Amino acid sequence: MTTVLSWATLCVCLTLTAIRIPSAVRGENRLMFHLFALISADILLSIEGPYLFVDQLLGGFNLCNLLLRFMLYGTFLLLGFKVAKAFGSPGGERAIWGPLGFAVLGTTAVLTACFFFSMDTAGSTVGLNDLDPGIPLAFYAALGRFYPGYVAACLVPGIWRSVRLPGPAVLRAASATLLLSLALLLVSQLFPLVPESNTWLRPLINYSAALASAFALAGIWLSKAIARRTSRAVTSTKH
Repeated sequence: MTTVLSWATLCVCLTLTAIRIPSAVRGENRLMFHLFALISADILLSIEGPYLFVDQLLGGFNLCNLLLRFMLYGTFLLLGFKVAKAFGSPGGERAIWGPLGFAVLGTTAVLTACFFFSMDTAGSTVGLNDLDPGIPLAFYAALGRFYPGYVAACLVPGIWRSVRLPGPAVLRAASATLLLSLALLLVSQLFPLVPESNTWLRPLINYSAALASAFALAGIWLSKAIARRTSRAVTSTKH
């Protein structure tokens, strides 16, 4: 089930990326294209086959996992900025894109690298599942969840307001989907409490959050496109 979900999520993200190519070529909202492309790359490197292939090119000691961590941090930095702007959340924007947000990101990135290089990571294994468990690995995994969770916590208030207030149906649906994604990211902070017999829940939550984020971003873009067309139609009618 996890394999099917991961590849399905990748296909959806690649499709949404491809749809955004014409607009990006025209110079329209290129950040959205970059976000879809980054999410697609994140998903690709989380799948066993591509992960093992890339990691062997990097030396076969799971450097690909560290690369994926940094890519995810970049993804959530851009996602947080885009969503906070789109939903008119200056507090969320400052918390992610301001001094505090960059301090959190920088500290998280440095600690992530420190814990990675303090471990014996020899032998490519997706998700580092075959490495010996220990305190460094536990902290490394926690840091990988922390920054996405931080961004999610910063965005929840603004998204919640959008869900509650009246507005275009497409935008409200996208807001609700994005809120679900953020909630799943916050739930992922509790992964250490998941029993070993239910570890399948972890990839299910992660891929579901990625899929919900992709659909939400597509909904936001669609809502803005509809609003622009409606505005142009009203303007042309007046003339």
